[in-house]
Amino acid sequence: MPRPHVVAPSELSSLQDLELMTRATVEGLRQGLHRSPFHGYNAEFSQYRHYRPGDDLKYVDWKAFARTDRLYTRQFRETTNLSALFVLDVSRSMDFPIDDKPLGLSAKFALARAVIGILGTLVLDQGDAAGVLAVDVGAHLVPPRSGHHHLRLFLSELARLEPVGKAGVHEALRRAATVLKRCGLVIVASDFYEDEPALAEIQRLARMGHDVIVIHVLAREELTLGVDGAAEFVELESGRTLMVQPSAAREAYTADVRRWLEGFQRRVTKEGIDYLRLVTRDPLEPALRRFLVSRRGRH
Repeated sequence: MPRPHVVAPSELSSLQDLELMTRATVEGLRQGLHRSPFHGYNAEFSQYRHYRPGDDLKYVDWKAFARTDRLYTRQFRETTNLSALFVLDVSRSMDFPIDDKPLGLSAKFALARAVIGILGTLVLDQGDAAGVLAVDVGAHLVPPRSGHHHLRLFLSELARLEPVGKAGVHEALRRAATVLKRCGLVIVASDFYEDEPALAEIQRLARMGHDVIVIHVLAREELTLGVDGAAEFVELESGRTLMVQPSAAREAYTADVRRWLEGFQRRVTKEGIDYLRLVTRDPLEPALRRFLVSRRGRH
């Protein structure tokens, strides 16, 4: 039986496209994932029992002691409920390439949005909670919730987001710490052009106990300076322009980009944070599969 057409990230123009592509990719990934690459636990109160010498005093219920003149300790049970917050960069630098928008959405932003849709669906399918956060002029937040009914809301709000903001992704990462009430999973998709403030917030989240995944999304043209002849380059965040002869600058440019990418990845992984680089026009499903299988083996 022929496989049905799967919408590519660059073809996404509607919620229906996003749902089709997300579900098809998730089903493809599931064939190689025998258990979840995401996990977490939450300590929930279970019952009281009488205090025993040697019990940790921080679990003593002192209010109960005041009422009864007896010492009781609180017992907890572990649950496997994971709360995942997906942070999407909606700054103008994600709107690239600006001259390649067959359906009104740049390939880089479409890729970032698609991978969040796919991973969010995986999280919700395993019975855990997922939400999405983006910051432009204001904050766009879908708080983490569980249940299949929440998937439609998650994807519909994701489909509404566009790369028109002036705020860097670090602003959204700063808010993420207040959204998650306990340690959870934070997955951020960005080009990380404002790498220093973003990295500081990523490190802060990791040191607070959150499990952080960095998804570095780039356009193929950004890696290779893929234009010929004299060209005017526009800085998407500020609108500044610069005339460049690409053939003369290409070798130095690609070397600088490679050093920046390697340095950024090294600084991220040094903190024990998982890192995935995705590039437009590269097949998405195999890259995600390799990453998720590798992550599952490490956690």
